[in-house]
Amino acid sequence: MVKNNQPILLVSFFLAVALCSCNKNPVLRNNGIQYWCVADTGADPLALQKNLDNGCNQFDCSPILPGGACFGPDGILGHSSWLLDKFYREFGVCEKGLGFITTTNP
Repeated sequence: MVKNNQPILLVSFFLAVALCSCNKNPVLRNNGIQYWCVADTGADPLALQKNLDNGCNQFDCSPILPGGACFGPDGILGHSSWLLDKFYREFGVCEKGLGFITTTNP
């Protein structure tokens, strides 16, 4: 008996199109200009901490833990900037109210 693979082929096709059309590295856009998402100094520290707590459930935050490559500077702004930029690189979103896009390498 011949199996109907058409639904699998259609899903595979649309998934391939979606992956190809997404810019998985939003850091390089607009003629090679580099962008970063960094924590806003005016953001509520409690909101930044909540974002860190939630974000570290999604991502490996070991680089910003003591002894990690990105631990310093130790503080909510530095660690939040690392996580916000990680999220920005992964999903192309910089959390409004917590961070902002900059062309200055933090």
